[in-house]
Amino acid sequence: MNTAIATLAIGDKYLRNFNRYCRKLWSAYASKYGFDLIVITEPLDSGQRARSRNPAWQKCLILSCEALRNYERVIWVDSDIIINPASPNICCEVPLDKIGAADAYATPNREDYRANLEQSYRYWSKNNIPYINNLTAADFHNSFGLDCDFESVVQTGVLVMSPKYHKELMEHVYYSYEDKGESFWCYEMRPLSYEIIKSNLEFWLSPKFNMIWPDIKQSVYPFLNSKTNFLSNVLDLININTRSSLITKCATTAYLNNYFLHFAASTNEMKYVDSSITSKFEL
Repeated sequence: MNTAIATLAIGDKYLRNFNRYCRKLWSAYASKYGFDLIVITEPLDSGQRARSRNPAWQKCLILSCEALRNYERVIWVDSDIIINPASPNICCEVPLDKIGAADAYATPNREDYRANLEQSYRYWSKNNIPYINNLTAADFHNSFGLDCDFESVVQTGVLVMSPKYHKELMEHVYYSYEDKGESFWCYEMRPLSYEIIKSNLEFWLSPKFNMIWPDIKQSVYPFLNSKTNFLSNVLDLININTRSSLITKCATTAYLNNYFLHFAASTNEMKYVDSSITSKFEL
């Protein structure tokens, strides 16, 4: 099947980050399964609508761009994701007319995700950090004005799509919904998730194909997050290189245990995945 892995890396900072931490590993994964790798470095829309919203919305135009419109299948991957080339073929079970994605509210599983949310809400409330209470998947959509009782949420950082079947839906989301500004609205994710599930297009992938590093830290390595945690306080007192070494071990373990590790809102921590390990996978 004629397939491409695609991403947007617009601006020197994002392209430099992608080239440093992602490109060789993505290339190795693409070569393994015969995929093309397409990295778009210029905006797909440079008009007023694009300038007034976060660039994340432009993924909704990816199936319309000249470089990708003739592919049978396009694998969209956010540029802050490190791919493990030892991973299985993400496309192998996804029907061509469906959109493959991980369920955000079941990553790493439903119980841990809810526990992570509850813990985050307590912390944010205590520290007067603004947030939206989305304890359920229905809340996640309804808070945006999208009336539904869905039990799942499409995590839009990784999407397996087909231009033939999904181009119109993606464009519809881009042109029909507005950006609400603050990052806690998740930019395009709420309306895109809503439209995909409403259209019965979702095909749920293993959460390992879009494992969120901040969530893994909170559920598996809480001592890296919580300043109230005893171990975290101890780590603050010891040599900074020792702390860095511990974070590296945790991030590298998460990378090796998953397929696509997503550094959502934490790109500064991509550096902790051990390059001596990842270099073994590179072409």
